[in-house]
Amino acid sequence: MTILIIGGGWSGLAAAVRLSQRGHKVHLFEAASQLGGRARSVDWQGLAVDNGQHLMIGAYRHTLSMLEDLGAENQTLFRRLPLDIKIHDRDYPTLRIAAGHGLPWPLSLAWRLWRDNDTACFQQISRLNLQARRFKPTEDLSVRDWLNQSGQSQRLIRQLWEPLCLATLNTPIDSASAAVFATVLSTTFRARSDTDLLIPRLPLGETLPSLAERYILKQGGQISLQSRIEEIHITNGRVQGLVTQHGQRFNTNHIIVATPLAAARTMLNKQLSLPDCASFPIATVYLQYPASVQLPAPVTGMSGSLTQWLFDRRELRPGLVAAVISGPGQHETLDKKSLLKQVASEIHQHWPLFPVMPEQGFVIREKRATFACNVDIQRQRPNNRTEITGLWLAGDFVANPYPATLEGAVLNGEQTAIQLMEQLDASR
Repeated sequence: MTILIIGGGWSGLAAAVRLSQRGHKVHLFEAASQLGGRARSVDWQGLAVDNGQHLMIGAYRHTLSMLEDLGAENQTLFRRLPLDIKIHDRDYPTLRIAAGHGLPWPLSLAWRLWRDNDTACFQQISRLNLQARRFKPTEDLSVRDWLNQSGQSQRLIRQLWEPLCLATLNTPIDSASAAVFATVLSTTFRARSDTDLLIPRLPLGETLPSLAERYILKQGGQISLQSRIEEIHITNGRVQGLVTQHGQRFNTNHIIVATPLAAARTMLNKQLSLPDCASFPIATVYLQYPASVQLPAPVTGMSGSLTQWLFDRRELRPGLVAAVISGPGQHETLDKKSLLKQVASEIHQHWPLFPVMPEQGFVIREKRATFACNVDIQRQRPNNRTEITGLWLAGDFVANPYPATLEGAVLNGEQTAIQLMEQLDASR
């Protein structure tokens, strides 16, 4: 019998790929007109751009492995660069975080932290990274409280930890889970290669979504776009099938729900008690400057400003810059024109060679980009196996050690597929 998957984001696609690899027939339903979910490509004046700058790192092992299984050559999809990021602030000296070379890991990182910054920064960053590896997940607290307990200076909190927390957890440090943030730090700095920056050479929609679509169809699977699910039929605690918005019924014994948390709650509110977690936005501002100007690095951080991270996207079009603002904040109160003007002003202040305003601008707001990764969130995240026979959950909000990242989404999709197949094998 065909396994039905609801949601064509990276988690649903990962589940569909792994099931197809083992010879299972799948039928994936996606409410939107394209695959990719919250990591998709959109058209801007004939140029395909991403709805957000989903920077990958070398530690994304599940994602990279899946792309390779789909026949991708990761060096053609990504520009892989050693970690070397500068974070600029109007009140503090520029902070530099670089992996370094010539020494064994992590001595090379420690040497560069000490050489590029002052001794106090080196000591504080090293101390927090050590504490991250020893963090007990059962004793959660806010990231700000953890930073204060660790003796982190106000400079490092503002210039490093706050923008890094927003970039990874999309949650303000006053409420963000220190347990999850500690996991992110310990995983990211596990090995030198894990810290590598993977800069997409192509729009994200042309990476895993496109490759997975071709693979699923080649294996005999089906994909239905613009197919919103109206109802999941469950009788006596067992899955029976689903009905689409068009009134089509599909019978099955197994359904994977791989939608964002809010959509899953709406779909399953009568069958399951899913956590009522808040969600936070991410705004991406594209600024098209003359081809002659460019940022000093592919990824640049900013603190003490509305803008948090800048990405040089000249591989898509020379002079193109993407600015990212994660989490809730002042940017939500600004209209798109005002937001574009504010971001452009901040760029000009740091790099006067950039014009006061770009030639063109484009603002994308994902109002529910991720779930709020608050203190004790790990106690609330559901498992992929539900109490309803044949009903499975995927998506980035399902229990795993990470926040709402592409790696977490792929990991959950894979794990759901693996557990489902183990159950099928055991029942034969």
